[in-house]
Amino acid sequence: MTTFALNRIVLLVLLDLERREDSACVSVVGSKAKRAVHVRRGHVVGADSNLKAERLGDMLVGEGLLDPVLLEPVAAEGMRQKRLLGDQLVIDGLMTAGELGHALERQVALRTGSILSMRGEVTVEEPRTLLPVSDVPVTVAVVTAFRTTVPLGAIEAQLAEPADAETPLQPADDLLHLELGPAELRLARRLTGGETLDSLLESGAPRERVLRLAGALRAVGLWR
Repeated sequence: MTTFALNRIVLLVLLDLERREDSACVSVVGSKAKRAVHVRRGHVVGADSNLKAERLGDMLVGEGLLDPVLLEPVAAEGMRQKRLLGDQLVIDGLMTAGELGHALERQVALRTGSILSMRGEVTVEEPRTLLPVSDVPVTVAVVTAFRTTVPLGAIEAQLAEPADAETPLQPADDLLHLELGPAELRLARRLTGGETLDSLLESGAPRERVLRLAGALRAVGLWR
């Protein structure tokens, strides 16, 4: 049975970088996987991974946005022309530049969510020179990762643990900066306003949505 848990060291390091508006490359090396999140002045600007499933082409195939038959020839042509796969997809008319930008942002979110629940050695290094493919505050990146990528089992384990009552909560007004959808914002206001998690779960709101949102709010210090 697989046990999921948040990597609290990575989470704390990333949030501290945002608080100080600092820059760094935060990496985790596990037994088979290696991932890194690039932060520039408190914003996530990119993420790396050595896993095949998290490469752009494989991600697009998994999302049903690229015919798997086309992946190899397009990638081969890109290598011949010394182009990145995404650029080759745009040149071949298989996606627009805007669609490529959104895909790269999803890739960063996928890798960020994965590193937040990854076991391994954590390293914080000087920022690397790279072309940004994303530009979102760390807190927004964390909330997005909880919404889409962090395993639900890790979130449930996080919520089952007693909250640290000594950790100061961030101002509730920070909810407005998290880029929550209308339904999420309503749920978040109920939680931060004092309604219990159990009460919210019993209110008929989708269980997974509530748990993911509650986990994200706890992770960024807006609810406990």
